[in-house]
Amino acid sequence: MKNTLKYFISLFIIFVFISCSKDEVKRKIERQVETEAVEEDDTTTFTLQEEFSNALVNNILDIDDEDLQIYLEDEIYPIVSKSNKTTIDKLTSSLFHLQYEENGNMKNILIQKFYNPAKNEFFFEKREVQGDAIKQYSK
Repeated sequence: MKNTLKYFISLFIIFVFISCSKDEVKRKIERQVETEAVEEDDTTTFTLQEEFSNALVNNILDIDDEDLQIYLEDEIYPIVSKSNKTTIDKLTSSLFHLQYEENGNMKNILIQKFYNPAKNEFFFEKREVQGDAIKQYSK
């Protein structure tokens, strides 16, 4: 009887250890799957407008200006979306020169960044200019 009881107790302890380790392995696998799902969610795809603004602001200008990116996405991208060539230069801290091709001709837009202290916000204005006018700003 004692041997049988020892046998059952030993089996019970072994069963508990096996069950615990299975649950622990199962929890680790679940955590790993959750982590991989979160990592997959982090790899977002950009819209064409976001790719456009990101390329101009981060890659060409090499600055971090979220306001400018939003302005380029909303106001400038519709104008230049069919262009084969587009570039941007920073003339001053608040003045940008955007050049793009339209029907084989290069067009120029000056983009100026303003601050409105009454509303505590930034805003932009654009104006199309001739190529000769750009020379006066870039001196």
